[in-house]
Amino acid sequence: MARGTRKLAFALALHLLYGGAANAAFLSTAEGPVESLLAHELAASLGSAVPADARVSLVLTAPFAGPVEAVRDLSYDPRSGNVRALVSSDGRIVEVRAKADILVEVPVPTRRILPGDIITDGDLTFIQMPMDRLNDTVVTSRDALVGMASRRQLSAGRLIQASAVGTPVVVQRNKPVSLLYEDGPLQLMARGRALQDGGVGDAVRVMNIASNIVVTGTITGPQTVSVAGSPAMAARP
Repeated sequence: MARGTRKLAFALALHLLYGGAANAAFLSTAEGPVESLLAHELAASLGSAVPADARVSLVLTAPFAGPVEAVRDLSYDPRSGNVRALVSSDGRIVEVRAKADILVEVPVPTRRILPGDIITDGDLTFIQMPMDRLNDTVVTSRDALVGMASRRQLSAGRLIQASAVGTPVVVQRNKPVSLLYEDGPLQLMARGRALQDGGVGDAVRVMNIASNIVVTGTITGPQTVSVAGSPAMAARP
């Protein structure tokens, strides 16, 4: 058994030295050398198919006893989570089957966040979720949330949908705004009325109060909309 343990340690060392390009990290929820080695091999095989901070949780579906020298022909079905591999053990080739979850850390609120609240770093914590339970509608990055405004109430500990957050509203519908017309060195200012809500960087429609012409511009700051190259805007500054 000691000989098998030494071989396992050597195999793991080789994997860490030469298989370090794998994106996924390592986590095993079951004890035992075969679970550990299978989890590492599965993480390496997934590569860029999973986020860089993903982890592998793996549990054998049948008992395995004996030393582990190498893993061959590992296959993984992401829909079922089933793992199959051939393991070299004491000169024998043994088939091993397991169940695996690919876990990722997902930000969730630490408190109830009300509509219009600006999300701060302290409002968020992480929970681990199986990757197959997530989709493109869920926000998986803390950086994508900090500084954003909640568009509806967010509950503590619940996943955050991308549609539930957005840039803070700095231009409000039916409120006055300053229209800034820029064409090279030429800059003109006019009074306008916003026809849409929006945050910095959003495109919104604004009515020029003097001419009643509706133009589309980009929000550049609180109550400020920039319009580039618009003759209609320049007509009555």
